[in-house]
Amino acid sequence: MAKFDPQTWKDRAWARFCRATLALKGKNKAERQAVLEATWFSDVVSAGDLTKLIAWCTERCIDVNFIKKPLGVYVVDSKVINISSRLRPVKQVAVLLHECGHHLVGSADRHDRFLMGYPQTDPEVVRTFHHRVACLEEEMEAWHRGWKLSTRLKLSIPREDFDAVRLDCLRSYISWSLRPGRKEKED
Repeated sequence: MAKFDPQTWKDRAWARFCRATLALKGKNKAERQAVLEATWFSDVVSAGDLTKLIAWCTERCIDVNFIKKPLGVYVVDSKVINISSRLRPVKQVAVLLHECGHHLVGSADRHDRFLMGYPQTDPEVVRTFHHRVACLEEEMEAWHRGWKLSTRLKLSIPREDFDAVRLDCLRSYISWSLRPGRKEKED
């Protein structure tokens, strides 16, 4: 597991930019160069956002690791957030904001609003539509609180970039929530 180092993230962004620039050929080279420059700039700005977010996590004794698995996860019991090291920095910011949103949800509303959702372990409950809807509701709330945290910390992530990641993830959560569990198939 890798820890965050802003200079490493900036160096990787520069290396990606240089590789992509060297590969440019053919028509529209200038237009594609401009896109590459904008992407590089976004990656560098995102490294600054990650620095602020990780500092916020550190103040709350949340450990943030970058791993080779997809997307991210917040492990409540150990206060650890794992984020995919394979994502572009702007996506890492969005996913980290979401996982911080889970921390914020767990800090206040766990006792009543999301009781049937995470971290429910009863196999009879986990197979129910009620459980999946409670998890879906928590996922939506974590995205909402993540965006509020972004504005509170004055991060640079554009809303459209955040929403692109949010909507992609919500699509998968909604698909999962609509799949019938074994218990429901028997009824």
